[in-house]
Amino acid sequence: METNVVPTLDHVIGQKRAVGVLRTALDAYFNERLKGGEVKAFPHLLLSGPGGTGKTLLSEIVARELCCNLHTELAQNLRTPQHVHGLLMMLEPGDCLFLDEIQELTQQVCFYRALEERKLFLGGNKKAVQLPPFCLIGATTHEFMLETSMLHRFKIHCRLRHYESNELAQVIRQRGIRLGWSLSDDAAHQIAKRSRGVPRLAVRLLDSARRCSLAEDCDEITSHHVERMCEIEGVDRLGFDEVEQRYLQLLREGQGPVRLNVLATHLGLPRQSIECFEADFMRLGLITKNDKGRMLTPSGIEHLSASAAVS
Repeated sequence: METNVVPTLDHVIGQKRAVGVLRTALDAYFNERLKGGEVKAFPHLLLSGPGGTGKTLLSEIVARELCCNLHTELAQNLRTPQHVHGLLMMLEPGDCLFLDEIQELTQQVCFYRALEERKLFLGGNKKAVQLPPFCLIGATTHEFMLETSMLHRFKIHCRLRHYESNELAQVIRQRGIRLGWSLSDDAAHQIAKRSRGVPRLAVRLLDSARRCSLAEDCDEITSHHVERMCEIEGVDRLGFDEVEQRYLQLLREGQGPVRLNVLATHLGLPRQSIECFEADFMRLGLITKNDKGRMLTPSGIEHLSASAAVS
């Protein structure tokens, strides 16, 4: 059973620079509040970094530390100025508004006066509506897709990074403890190695390994259950699934640069989907890209050979 542990910045594993920035900002905010004066909201905060590395968790922790309400919205859902106005007008003094994937926000201009002056102009009405003090927390995987004017309105910017394998092992153990699951150290490390520096992926693989242990009526998740999970789900030693493995195999079969449209045709996927998951191949040094297409690197060839030997 999951224990009711309230996470704080002290519970965050890794991301030392981001945690340090947030801790300093929170301490400064509360010290300023103690001196009295005008009631202000926490400064607007931008969290950027790869998907699944903890941006949502950090936003929840900030709101909890501030003892305020956290309103969450996916930026692409705010399609019109009216959507933006409705969201802003529901805020109470001191609230935090979390916009996920804020680079997808098509109505960024609507936020400019709201962020700078806390004023909202409704349609042809020239009289401004005064907004309460609030904090906008933006999360993005592509910070430079934000308009420069919007980017500069965030007073605090925390960049998150991929996790090291030992940090991920700690994340996995922490989640196992919180859920009351017994987990061997070998199992934690094996899951970490397959998670490519992404806690979200590590958690998913842990859940799959847990199902394997339950299916065998075993109370502890062991390395055997991790290997069994990978066998059942077709996950290789770097955590790539069958579609991602097929992508690498197509590059090997191409014996030269392979264009993105060719890969999309063979995989039956949109180009955008392929561009999303091939970012990990680039980061891990498995492929290279140029004007002629994608190619396997020696490391990519070695990875495919090792995976074939295991299977």
